[in-house]
Amino acid sequence: MWRFLSPAKLNLGLWLLSKRSDGYHEVFTVYNSISLFDEVFIEEGPLSIETSTGIPMEENLVYKALRKMEEVLGREINYRIYIQKNIPEGGGLGGGSSNVATILKAINELMGKPLSLEELHSIAGHVSSDAPFFLYCGWAIGRGRGELLQRLELPKMRFVVICPDVKVSTSYVYRRVKRDMLTGVPPSDKIVDCLRIGDLSLLENRLGLLAAELYPEVGEVLRFLEGLGFRSLVSGSGSCVFYVGEPNSQVELGCRLRGWKLYSVESYGV
Repeated sequence: MWRFLSPAKLNLGLWLLSKRSDGYHEVFTVYNSISLFDEVFIEEGPLSIETSTGIPMEENLVYKALRKMEEVLGREINYRIYIQKNIPEGGGLGGGSSNVATILKAINELMGKPLSLEELHSIAGHVSSDAPFFLYCGWAIGRGRGELLQRLELPKMRFVVICPDVKVSTSYVYRRVKRDMLTGVPPSDKIVDCLRIGDLSLLENRLGLLAAELYPEVGEVLRFLEGLGFRSLVSGSGSCVFYVGEPNSQVELGCRLRGWKLYSVESYGV
């Protein structure tokens, strides 16, 4: 049996640029993979995918990606896969998308690397906008639906990630986007320069603020951190909220009292 780590990600800012003809939104975002992981276990056998949270196999993005991989290869994939889900689901941390990329890379390696990284990128993007990023990890700017990547060299950061006890539906939040939430293309060079020194002042996420309106628990986390003086942001469409730094006693106590999960993590793959 083989074991692989499947990391989470943060969106350090997310800008909605326009509504596309395919129903998706054109976005600009900054990805960073972090040291919070699902665990993936793979062994030889008839194709099966199980998770610790009981996601039905046919509904799992990994299953859809592997079926697409079989189409490209022209042969069956025969591995049993078990995913220990540690990344909060519905939190905007990309656990399902990370599973897709991690398992595509792992299966490709176990089969002798019949597919190129570009081919894996195409398969991953077929089932998830975020999945291609996890083929590379580290830092990257995402454009298009998020699948068009420009890799960045930035230093490691420490983050505090807080997850309230609510699962956010990404599709539901996106359906509620109004035209006045769309923006122009942000100044990418200035954003990268600020991130280089740990400055989040140019970052924004209107989609995350919309999630905070639609899901009061997300708004409560934002207000709690702002009350303590932290510059905090929602990751993706939520529900998780983060800031750069370490947890202090007030943050730890507040999370315990409210039943929020707290993770102290750092950049991974940098």
